Amino acid sequence: MKKLFSIKRKLILFLLSIVLTVLMGLLVGIILVFQKGFPQIKNLEDIKPVIMTTIFDDQNVLIREFAIEKRKIVKSTDIPDVLKNSIIASEDNQFYSHWGINFRGVIRAILGVIFRNKSAGGGSSITQQLARGLFLTPEATYSRKLREMLLAVQIEKKYSKEQILSYYCNKIFLGGSVYGVEAASRYYFGKQVKDINLADASLLTALMPTPNLLFDIFNKPEQNPKKKDYILRKRNFILKKMLKLNFIDKKEYNEAVKIKLPEKSFESNKESVGDYFLEEVRKYIEAKFGDNLLYKGGLRVYTSLNTEMQKWAEDSLKEGLRQLDKRRGWRTRDKLSNLLENNLDIKKYKIPSWKNLEIKLEKIVKGIVLNVNRKRAIVRIDEYTGKLSSKDALWTKMSLKSVLKKGDVAFFRVKKIDNEKKELYLSLEQEPDVQGAVLVVDNKTGQIKAMVGGYSFRDSKWNNATQALRQTGSTFKPIIYTAALENGYTPATIIKDEPFSYFDKWTNEIWEPQNHDGHFKGLITFRRALEQSRNVVTARIVEQIGPQRVVEYARKFGVTSKLKPFMSISLGVFEVTLKEMVAAYTIFPNYGVRVNPYYITEVRDQNSNIIDENYPEKKQAVDKNIAYIMNCLLQGVVKYGTGWRARYLEAPIGGKTGTTDDYTNAWFIGFSPSVTVGVWIGFDITKSLGNEETGSRAAAPVFVSFMEKYLNKYKASQQFRKPSGVIMVDIDKITGKLLTPDCMYPFKEAFVTGTEPLEFCSEEEHLKFLDYYGTAEEDKIEEEN
Repeated sequence: MKKLFSIKRKLILFLLSIVLTVLMGLLVGIILVFQKGFPQIKNLEDIKPVIMTTIFDDQNVLIREFAIEKRKIVKSTDIPDVLKNSIIASEDNQFYSHWGINFRGVIRAILGVIFRNKSAGGGSSITQQLARGLFLTPEATYSRKLREMLLAVQIEKKYSKEQILSYYCNKIFLGGSVYGVEAASRYYFGKQVKDINLADASLLTALMPTPNLLFDIFNKPEQNPKKKDYILRKRNFILKKMLKLNFIDKKEYNEAVKIKLPEKSFESNKESVGDYFLEEVRKYIEAKFGDNLLYKGGLRVYTSLNTEMQKWAEDSLKEGLRQLDKRRGWRTRDKLSNLLENNLDIKKYKIPSWKNLEIKLEKIVKGIVLNVNRKRAIVRIDEYTGKLSSKDALWTKMSLKSVLKKGDVAFFRVKKIDNEKKELYLSLEQEPDVQGAVLVVDNKTGQIKAMVGGYSFRDSKWNNATQALRQTGSTFKPIIYTAALENGYTPATIIKDEPFSYFDKWTNEIWEPQNHDGHFKGLITFRRALEQSRNVVTARIVEQIGPQRVVEYARKFGVTSKLKPFMSISLGVFEVTLKEMVAAYTIFPNYGVRVNPYYITEVRDQNSNIIDENYPEKKQAVDKNIAYIMNCLLQGVVKYGTGWRARYLEAPIGGKTGTTDDYTNAWFIGFSPSVTVGVWIGFDITKSLGNEETGSRAAAPVFVSFMEKYLNKYKASQQFRKPSGVIMVDIDKITGKLLTPDCMYPFKEAFVTGTEPLEFCSEEEHLKFLDYYGTAEEDKIEEEN
């Protein structure tokens, strides 16, 4: 009896399916005849999907995407068969045989609702899904379904199956802001879609009906253990269907089901580099092309950023700020959060920053203090146990028990790793509140190779390299000294370093400049005055040539910020951006040619047409002979003067330090034959960095750290070539006169031909100079203002 009932039921279902098929055919036929009021498709190729803008570095490596929807269009030939077959097996296994509507799938879906009160899946063909995604809303109504079918039939009449499948793969939503299989492959697996394997393809397909499933698992793994099991079963179910349809063999199936799900997205492994630089790019594109093209237009933006140099600049600045901050003392006690005070388990609680944590030497990470006494602290960092000895917190100048307490969450530097025992040896750190900036410009082209605008882009988007106006201190002096050389001075000119007063007609005040050390040197050469950054000498030069002329020269150097012809310009009191100052300094290694810094080389639209292009902008700002002499003088600042911290770099390096009143700004701008690098250190508001935190002490180490890495990779084989208009002459460095056997300070000096000294040095000349026969001043290093 049961068998007979089963046969009758199958017969009824068979007849019902025939009736439904006929009815469906009649319905579509009616629609095709009476199309008035139903939508008509446009050319699919004319539909412009939202495509992300991609940013590339100077090696054409993708470094950032700007998008509302992350999408990259790929050709059908770049979509592997393994993915196409996976989609067909899962979504529409009649795809290549139907003409837009998979009637078997529709009937299966209807019968599932009738007899089991739930969907059996497969109701819409791939073409229908494409039509719905392109032209319709996702509302679940009969009228929408009818329109979907009609559009699917029209699409099938006009396009090949391969074209339809390609449009589908580029359109499909796959979680978060990810659209299309290419963007999804990069996001989830870190590879192009053409390179994915069978397990990857089936996982992407498993996401299509529920696209946010894996995205949510990655972002909140602890909350989604059941979802992870579900998506794994779903992936394996698709693999089984592929096996059943002979798309894969048994061996391929067995190998694919063994592959585990990825633990995290590839993007979570990518370290963020160049945030300040890329924000400048974003603002440029938005201002020039509008946010619609920026976020939806699929632009390809090629930049000058060198990712390696950018990383060096970021690391050097962060380390420099940390060292300065430590000299300011421990000030974090009140800022530390304590888990015990918040009723959290210190042995189980996971700090959010531990997600995707990679433990490596010198990395600075957050840790939880489990125990602390006078000699050491025990710290938990994820699954590792860390040990902090009191000597590794000596910089705080406090006892360890005064610095930390049980339950504190603090910062630690990894000094040693024992992976077998899961043990770490740590030193104590704190987050600096001081800020800084670094800018690296290629001398030949003006391309910005690295830009760091602050300690943390996450905490502050303000770009201290391009937006901040800061007093320049003595870094402005090379502009003044260049003006002097072009107006009658030479490196051997003798100037008085003695007290003087000046009535400034612009301010209507008496002005008395002071040297940083409070002392005076008496007679001093032009060269030594620059090397030792003597304020009084610089003021005398400005008095002689006139502050108005200094402003004119600053404009030649490309400084556009507001300057006034006051005598105080000699001390760098006016505010200028780091970008302006670095651009100005490119004149010295470039033989008088100033290059205009830029960071975007080319912008292409989604059809690869060039819509914006930048080239080096060069201008002869200063006579090449004068620029070469200033180059030599600034190399002297590094070898013998306030820039001494850079003297051991294995390259011809010139540069100048700068410090403002009360140590509120510290600068170092230096150059090699190939790059010019500027460093600024200070606070967001006018505030002292601390006593004696000069440009030499606070900023120069950042420059040196960057250049060490740079020169290790880019060996400085090039030298500065002497122009034909410059002559090298042997002089006594203290007196500036021609050298004699009695002189104690022989020096080969550069002069514009015809301006070299004509008088020989003498014992009488020696006596005019303070302490000529005493300790050689050239062996003394001074920290300038």
